[in-house]
Amino acid sequence: MSLSPIEKAASGALASAIANTLVYPLDLSKTLIQTQVKPKSEAMSRSGSKSVSMTSEDSVFQQTEDHGELKYKHTIDVLKKIYAKKGVLGWYHGLFSSIIGTAAQNFSYFYWYTIVKRVYAKINRHIPNHKPSTFMELFLGALAAAISQMFTMPIGVITTQQQTDKHHKNLYQLAKEVYAKDGITGFWRGLRVSLVLCINPSITYGSYERLKQIIYANKTHLAPLESFSLGVIAKSLATVSTQPLIVSKAMLQKKEHGDEDVKFDGFTHALEHLWETEKFRGLYKGIAPQLVKGVFVQGLLFMFKDQLDVLFVFLLSLLKKKKL
Repeated sequence: MSLSPIEKAASGALASAIANTLVYPLDLSKTLIQTQVKPKSEAMSRSGSKSVSMTSEDSVFQQTEDHGELKYKHTIDVLKKIYAKKGVLGWYHGLFSSIIGTAAQNFSYFYWYTIVKRVYAKINRHIPNHKPSTFMELFLGALAAAISQMFTMPIGVITTQQQTDKHHKNLYQLAKEVYAKDGITGFWRGLRVSLVLCINPSITYGSYERLKQIIYANKTHLAPLESFSLGVIAKSLATVSTQPLIVSKAMLQKKEHGDEDVKFDGFTHALEHLWETEKFRGLYKGIAPQLVKGVFVQGLLFMFKDQLDVLFVFLLSLLKKKKL
């Protein structure tokens, strides 16, 4: 029995929610690392800048320290500083919106990916034993991701806003602020780079499917460890390929706290600023938590999803038997 697009999407959404909850502190730390920006004047001259008076509450989400130094050096540094101010609960700041966001994004992606693949299969049904090429797998994944982004982009914007908000405002307050500042288009801030980033899930799922066909050609369902291993490899390839775009997207969607924040016209402007102020290191900042979080989430997602697919098929078959 094959699952419907809605059932496939539900399986993917549930798996992503479980996986993201397990590694959320890494998600928060990589967002804080990626959204801290060094002004050009400070990058060109290390003579220092005027200190900004902040409360203990504000300092957790401060971008830079005196003399233009970035506040967060690495993942452990982020977690230590948040723990010092907020305790363990600080590591889960913005968890609710993040879970809603990842579940919605994965539900939408898996739904459209299933639809796109079925349409492709119908178009090529006259070709015996036809399987899409690697390029076509990537294209189908990118198309599904692009369609999905149009529906789920506002959730991603609000999630990033909450993770970088020092005042702990709720989702409704943040949504009002976005609308007041940029109107309805503010909820699609960073859309261009998000559409370019559609190649990320495309590379991930395309690589996963191709590796699955090559390594486990005779298997219908993979064991948890097999799914996890393929997911880790596939996500690593996608993350390394697209990290500069991931950083620029986070910078565009971060919550601005005052006039001292650097504002960007688009993702190319953000990339240019990163190169001028931090060079190659800036383009790949946050790569460690991004990789660790990404590969574990993707590995766990594939692992849980394959098992959830089996569970869904089993439950559906039981329901049909009861009806009979």
